[in-house]
Amino acid sequence: MWTRPFIVLWLAMFVAMIGIALISPLLPVFVREDLGGPEIAVAIAFAGVTVPMMVFSPIVGRLGDRFGLKPFVAGGFLLYGLAASGYLIAGRWEHVVGFRVLSGVGAAAIFPMSLAYVGRLAPPGREGAYVGAFAVSQVIGFGTGPLLGGVIRDAAGVDAAFATLVVLLVGTGVATFLLLPPAQGDSGDRAAGEERDAGPTPGATQPGARQPTRSWLQLLRFAPVQAAFTVQTIFGLSWGAGATFLAIYVISEDGLGTGSATLVGLLLACRALIGGMLQPWFGRLADRMSRLALVVGGLLVSAGGHFVIPDLPGGTFEVGTLVIAPWLLAIFVLIGLAEAVAFPAQQAIFVGVGRSVGMGSVMGLTQMGSSLGFLAGSIVGAGVVELFGLEAVFRYTGLVVLAGTLLFWVLMRRARADFVAMRAAARAGAPPP
Repeated sequence: MWTRPFIVLWLAMFVAMIGIALISPLLPVFVREDLGGPEIAVAIAFAGVTVPMMVFSPIVGRLGDRFGLKPFVAGGFLLYGLAASGYLIAGRWEHVVGFRVLSGVGAAAIFPMSLAYVGRLAPPGREGAYVGAFAVSQVIGFGTGPLLGGVIRDAAGVDAAFATLVVLLVGTGVATFLLLPPAQGDSGDRAAGEERDAGPTPGATQPGARQPTRSWLQLLRFAPVQAAFTVQTIFGLSWGAGATFLAIYVISEDGLGTGSATLVGLLLACRALIGGMLQPWFGRLADRMSRLALVVGGLLVSAGGHFVIPDLPGGTFEVGTLVIAPWLLAIFVLIGLAEAVAFPAQQAIFVGVGRSVGMGSVMGLTQMGSSLGFLAGSIVGAGVVELFGLEAVFRYTGLVVLAGTLLFWVLMRRARADFVAMRAAARAGAPPP
């Protein structure tokens, strides 16, 4: 598993995720308090990155299957970082939205192409182990970023945090371009050094092999693709609604009123880091037991955790300069554990489907689902806040995750015959059904 390409991509994603997540506790407050934006401005600015991801992720996925994954991974990091430099000169919330949209074009390449690359490395039967190990880089990076961003903002100001974001992402793009070999199965010759370092990967797509492709209509009619798209949309919904307004809920007077961006970063860090440390274990578990049961169980716990946030005791205490909300911290640890159960299993499902219909194509479509969910969660969440108050957004999050989980279960049951046929074809070495 720990070959040169896997290590390079793992480290690149870890550093980049620190940068991307660094502004999570900062952007909503920056738009609302510093630039005077309304609630809908907070939602649009936070979720603006998802609009181009919805449009471009499926397109980039197909292009990656045709022309190779590496250029899109490295180029995505560079574009995201350069676009984020605009936050330093933004004078109106509308400017922030524009730069977020441009950043989303880069993100449309980063995430689906990185997962497709890992999917090509994973041998059949070990998808869960590979995506679980790779997810550690994303989850720990995403957990470290908000905490770092909150500390930088409280100590040196929001501009220092934005500058750190730019440096991390541009630096990652350059390093990825220089160090990451072409993915197995990409057109053209692989670097000789990569072949020596990695050796043949059993079960992975061989160099020069064409990834199977289908038309968009065929993909969207394929029940396993529908299920994969749905579960990724659910994850997007939960993040879009909850994460968009968490910072306001914790910092502002109409929420907990702590005034601490560091606390927001700590909550997001605990959610990600606790789960991230367990991702490899749950990834291996996903190769040995029902992936459907793991995804459904994890999502149900996550739905319940979000729903009860308004009912938690609101007491806080201070440790030095750090404000702690113990009950809120505990529920975010629980949500992180639930997501650690579900995430590797659902990613392993994606890899299995992608092996049949095109790895980049499936990752692009599922990224579109994630972006659609994030955008819908943020915008509808803004309406919920306007009508019912800040606390109601967490009720909304819990309910939509519950409904989406039930829909995913139904779609997976409908897709059982397709999954059986896919596994039989893989064992026989035949073309996918």
